Amino acid sequence: MEERIIIAGSGGQGVLFLGKLIAYAGMVDGKEVTWFPSYGAEMRGGTANCTVVISPEMIGSPVVRNPHILIAMNEASFQRFAGRLLPGGTLLYDSSFMNLPVPMTEIKASGVPASDVAASLRNTKAANMVLLGALIALTRTFSREAAIRTLEEMTPSHRRDALETNTELMRRGYHFIEDQKN
Repeated sequence: MEERIIIAGSGGQGVLFLGKLIAYAGMVDGKEVTWFPSYGAEMRGGTANCTVVISPEMIGSPVVRNPHILIAMNEASFQRFAGRLLPGGTLLYDSSFMNLPVPMTEIKASGVPASDVAASLRNTKAANMVLLGALIALTRTFSREAAIRTLEEMTPSHRRDALETNTELMRRGYHFIEDQKN
């Protein structure tokens, strides 16, 4: 089944990198993928979002109007994109920064304290890695192995020292969701 994803937050939160990781992990798992970035001119602090489509078949368009999955890294992104989420869709959000203003009845909403978890390992800019792990646990759109391989391949040489921490943050996001299921 085709999965349409919107990832949104502020510039500097790793929104676009998270989208690339998701797309590449889908590709590693043998699926067709698209990744389409969008960001404000000011980058850091401005708005940033991207769309990812993952499908077992050829993808007709990278444009995602109504996603199956929304990853909201801040309140403004939630406000902007939540109304587009398909009924039965999945909302994954950073509960370190926001609480849902109203109960969401037609979607599956999962808050993960991603920024708090990242801060616990002294890596405040890696909440995106926590959300990556949570996404894998929630949707199984691609495998953990593909995500780890992707992270290893996409981490530039000058950031290799962060690879172990990022992998651990991804693992913690995964287990946060798994623990809630039990």
